[in-house]
Amino acid sequence: MSNPLRVLHVLGELKPSGAETMLVAAAPLFQAEGVMLDVLSTGTTSGPYAKRFEDAGYRLHHIPFSRSPGFFLRVRKLIQAGDYDVLHLHTEAANFWFGLVAKSVRVPVILRTVHNAFAFTGNLQWRRGVQRRLLNRMGVRHVAISTSVHDTERRHYRLPTTLVWNWYNNLRFTETTHEARAAARKRFGVGEQDFVIASIGNCSSIKNHTAVIEAMAMLPSDARLVYLHAGIEEVGEPERELARALGVADRIHFVGGLGDVLPLLQAADAFVMPSIYEGFGIAAIEALGTGLPALFSDVAGLRDFRVDFPHLVYCGTTSEEVAVGIETLMRMPSPVRAAIRAEYPVIAQRRFGMERGVNEYLALYRPSGEQSTGAGRAAMQENHHA
Repeated sequence: MSNPLRVLHVLGELKPSGAETMLVAAAPLFQAEGVMLDVLSTGTTSGPYAKRFEDAGYRLHHIPFSRSPGFFLRVRKLIQAGDYDVLHLHTEAANFWFGLVAKSVRVPVILRTVHNAFAFTGNLQWRRGVQRRLLNRMGVRHVAISTSVHDTERRHYRLPTTLVWNWYNNLRFTETTHEARAAARKRFGVGEQDFVIASIGNCSSIKNHTAVIEAMAMLPSDARLVYLHAGIEEVGEPERELARALGVADRIHFVGGLGDVLPLLQAADAFVMPSIYEGFGIAAIEALGTGLPALFSDVAGLRDFRVDFPHLVYCGTTSEEVAVGIETLMRMPSPVRAAIRAEYPVIAQRRFGMERGVNEYLALYRPSGEQSTGAGRAAMQENHHA
């Protein structure tokens, strides 16, 4: 294999969300292929997930974002000093200017992954479209994480993208055993007869957790329905306030931003994601990978799962529609549940396994056509058993 590839990933504040969890999980595979990993956080702080990046072997840099020229000069200096072979952009904000900075120091490969279906309108749509197409003409490759994102970029901005599906850690998120389920339910204090729904995601309005909380109040109180809610809450904890106001706080466990969400999924009977929009839900595929039935809002980014996973339940984004969807999950026949538990992990690994995504990015990082060494599979197995 040739000299190591030096790759700098550019993100905002490092949080336990989709792109970050993917990059941390896949670090051993990239490293086994000779990739040296750096990450630049442009958040006000480096973020609660920064240590996970460092533990995974990334060299961490932090430059708080500012619209001033001084910020971009500091970024330029960092890129120059790092002598990077690849700059991989993951932010929507200021991605155009990051791309120009990278071009100014002649980074050989510049990639920009679009992590959501950004269907902007009006002047912003026009401006982002011009910026995207200019970067594309300068040789910046744009990557879409799902068909919904691919279609949105083409339709709204006339931008061609390369499709590289998001991945999940398919060695950890596997079919839940009875023993793991019992231990997880004990940990979260839920009974064997409770019907447990779970959601994972930071508490922005986009995630639409309020619809689940309001739906809880619409469903019979004797249904033994429990909601495990994982995510970093907004200032003032408005979702807890809503739960108290609706009288359902005793049936909702706000567990915060978990470092490891696997036990939460193992404790659940079903997964819910009623987002207003999604690019491609990593938490969703992790849930499907453990064999959970799921309720998704019928929006771009979540519709993509329909093609591969039978028996998914879809709903609108209002609390009334979410309540109907939860009732459908609760009434799901046992044979269907058993089929989901057996089939979903197999489908998830085949379609969204980590090694597939890493190899596709390696092909983009090495446009000369240098092939993967195959060391990634061995590294993944070793990391899993460590």
